[in-house]
Amino acid sequence: MPESEPAVGAIYDIGYQHYDGKRLGRRGAVRALYVQGLRSLFGIGRGGRAKIPPIALIAIMTIPALIQAALAGLTQGNFAVITHDGYFGTTVWMFGLFCAFQTPELVTGDQQNRVLALYFSRALLRSDYVLARIGALVTALFAVAMLPHIIMLLGEYFAAAHVLDAMKTSLPTIPRILAAAFAVSVLLATVSLTIAAIIKRRPFATVAILAFMLIAGAVVAPLVMSRPDKLRGLLLASPTFVGRGVSTWIFDTVKVHPPVDTSWRLPPMPRPASDADSATRAAWRQEQTRRWRTRPQSPVEAARFPGVVYVGAMVGYILIGAGVLALRYRRIDT
Repeated sequence: MPESEPAVGAIYDIGYQHYDGKRLGRRGAVRALYVQGLRSLFGIGRGGRAKIPPIALIAIMTIPALIQAALAGLTQGNFAVITHDGYFGTTVWMFGLFCAFQTPELVTGDQQNRVLALYFSRALLRSDYVLARIGALVTALFAVAMLPHIIMLLGEYFAAAHVLDAMKTSLPTIPRILAAAFAVSVLLATVSLTIAAIIKRRPFATVAILAFMLIAGAVVAPLVMSRPDKLRGLLLASPTFVGRGVSTWIFDTVKVHPPVDTSWRLPPMPRPASDADSATRAAWRQEQTRRWRTRPQSPVEAARFPGVVYVGAMVGYILIGAGVLALRYRRIDT
């Protein structure tokens, strides 16, 4: 029986080279994840379809600011459709849409492509990954939140007869704008990223974020408006209303004590008879007008929570989200 020939191997040079450059280490990895997250949130470096949602949402959010800036120029700043303190309450639901459509881009792709184990096998810690993703989302939301206010401030400055005086007048408002934008950004970023990290599929994560932020708020709002004395606690179950309450407290636009005049809660007054005298009709109209003016215009105003309640709810959401994220990524093996 002939002896078998010994196995012969070959080594091929396919171009692998030793890396001699600078190793950025943990800080460089965190920075790379942060920058990559920002780019993905705004669709940078991706196809045109990925850029449509962020551009459309940003455009819708800035339209009221552009209208206000134009009116300020036409009326010399004497007419205001929307103010800085009311802008967050008007556009907070747009933040929910932005989070729902863009947040899954940050984490669902890493989970589906199974690259988390590769990340954590290097210098990157699990907490670094979470902080980089939350930091990218907070930065994006903060930039989106500040853009309309910058447009409105520029409109006020250009419409003023004396620009320096207008700048001095707006100085007390600017820190409040920054604080409200940062608080809302941190709150919504933590909540939406927690939901997206738990639900691995992007469509399901988008639906879950929409349901928790917008649909829950749509259900809670009429309940609180109908019975604020009994059901106002439901307002804290919606992070969008918590963010709105925090921003309202920062701008100090709602009193923290219960309203003295609660006649708007009474049953409707019957209309005077056709043969009633003019004094009775005038008294009925006056009472109807008074009830309408004392009626709260938003669930936050109807609830009349102290500002510290909204701040406490915001801190609770953030702590719960941080704990869930820590447990979620601790279970990933390397």
